[in-house]
Amino acid sequence: MSVFTASLADHASARHGVVTVDELCAHGIGRARRERLVTDGLLVPVFKGVYRLRSSPDSLLARCRAIAAADPSAIVTGRAAGRIWGVRRMGQIDTIEVRVPHFSHALNQPWVRLRRCNAIEPVDVVERADGIRIVSPPRLAFDLAANLTELDLESVIEQILDQRWCTAATLIDTGRRLYHPARPGSTRFLRVMLSRPRWMRPADSHHEVVLYGALRSVGVGGLVRQFDLPLPGGWTIHADVAVPDLRWAIPVDHITWHGGSISIQRDKQNDRQAVRLGWTVTRVTDGDLEHRLGGTVEELIAIHRMLLGR
Repeated sequence: MSVFTASLADHASARHGVVTVDELCAHGIGRARRERLVTDGLLVPVFKGVYRLRSSPDSLLARCRAIAAADPSAIVTGRAAGRIWGVRRMGQIDTIEVRVPHFSHALNQPWVRLRRCNAIEPVDVVERADGIRIVSPPRLAFDLAANLTELDLESVIEQILDQRWCTAATLIDTGRRLYHPARPGSTRFLRVMLSRPRWMRPADSHHEVVLYGALRSVGVGGLVRQFDLPLPGGWTIHADVAVPDLRWAIPVDHITWHGGSISIQRDKQNDRQAVRLGWTVTRVTDGDLEHRLGGTVEELIAIHRMLLGR
């Protein structure tokens, strides 16, 4: 008789290969058979009463599912939650940060970092279909403020707004609700949010955030992100960064996005159309911003001065 039935395989597959004692029992695997599967190496213990099928990878999602299965009060946050949401600037994830009440002691793995907190409101929690519980995007942004640089935090916030996961007003309300001077990141989060004009469109890439911040820091005024520029050809482009008063557009070319001949031709046509309207178009690349930011900003400052004097 087969140990793993089709129904158990389907159940485990939908949960990243992680199952609990109760789930195994519900599929006909009692204590004796379960212990034999563990001895044979087919079931890998993760937490007490929680196992991973050896045929399933020991992935971030599998670990997060195991956390949720081991502790119904546990909520994944920090960089791990950011990776699950698909947020940029998360870097390497060695530990999974988990918000749990002060009385919780079920998650005894070296790759789990507990962040004890009894004040978790339902609005801050998202229950996924695969059994993983993670913080909501507004709560994620607030929690990440304790670990990210201000620039990366701003980039994450812009992505959350660009994806329309929530509004700027919701982010500010979340920051004010959770603020405490002793809570790491509280001040940084509110400083970033309150310094952001509410009317400003969200940036659609980290490089755009870098460019905008670098120009703002050296005193370039009148900056607008994602500026709508209707062209004579009858279509509208969205300049990544622009100074409308000077008719100056600064697109950010991403090598992987603008590398094809069709994209290059379209960009050049857009540039010619913008010039017909009296605009100056100064393209920069993601390589410029990653490898020679200082020199690129100096070049842009020189162009800005030239435009001011024309």
